[in-house]
Amino acid sequence: MAQVVTLAERKAKLREDKLEALAIGLLSDLKQACATAHALGRRELTWGSMVPSITTGSDEDMDDVLSVLARTMEADSHSGGFTKVEWCKAKAPTQWVDAPARFGSHMQIRVCWGDNADDYFARSEE
Repeated sequence: MAQVVTLAERKAKLREDKLEALAIGLLSDLKQACATAHALGRRELTWGSMVPSITTGSDEDMDDVLSVLARTMEADSHSGGFTKVEWCKAKAPTQWVDAPARFGSHMQIRVCWGDNADDYFARSEE
C-alpha cells in the first residue's frame, strides 16, 4: 500500500529542496572564487556574499541556507575540501567563529585549503 504524503509534508520537502539548491549555488560561487585564488598560489580566501532565501528577508530561510551550506562543507572536507572554515560574526566586536553566522542578509567566510584542492574546485565547474 502506498504511503500517503500530506500537503504539509510535500511543502516541507519542497522548501528543503529549494534551500539545498540555494546553498549549493552559494558553495559553487565560493568554490569558483577559491579556484581563482588557488591558481594565483593562495591557499586562503575571505569571501562575502548576500545570503539567499526563498522569501526575501526571511531570517529562517537564511539561517537554514547557512546550516545546509555548513553541513555540505563539512561533508566535503573529508574528500579534499576546505581544511579550515571560519564565519565572521560581524556585530562589534567582530569575531571569527566556527559556527555559521551572518549579519542581516550578509555573510563573510574565511576558508583554507591544501595544495591538492584542484580536483575539489574543478567539481564545482561540472
